[in-house]
Amino acid sequence: MRLALELFRDDADFRIVSAGATVFEEGDAGDALYVILEGKVELRIAGGALETLGAGDIFGEMALIDQSPRVATAVAKTLCKLVPVSGSRFLGLVRQRPEFSLHLMKVMAKRLRRMNRRL
Repeated sequence: MRLALELFRDDADFRIVSAGATVFEEGDAGDALYVILEGKVELRIAGGALETLGAGDIFGEMALIDQSPRVATAVAKTLCKLVPVSGSRFLGLVRQRPEFSLHLMKVMAKRLRRMNRRL
């Protein structure tokens, strides 16, 4: 979590999203992952809340990595400051900061374990 804040805190390529606004919808193309600098984002699947993320969290990574449609909808619960990370930027980051790849794998593993517990 903190690694993402460290890497993107001073990023000028941020996006402000109003509370209640949709960042992306289930089924959309996954052209970027997002890092939350400020605020809270809720991930929803089939209309049901899956989890709420906050500063330092990453979301939207699965669709970016496997070029598949989004499996969830992301909605800003509060005013948010997000950094979009495109596929090319992601690959550059992985090459320059390999620890980011490990961080992302931990994020994905944690989410998968949470989903398994719910089943």
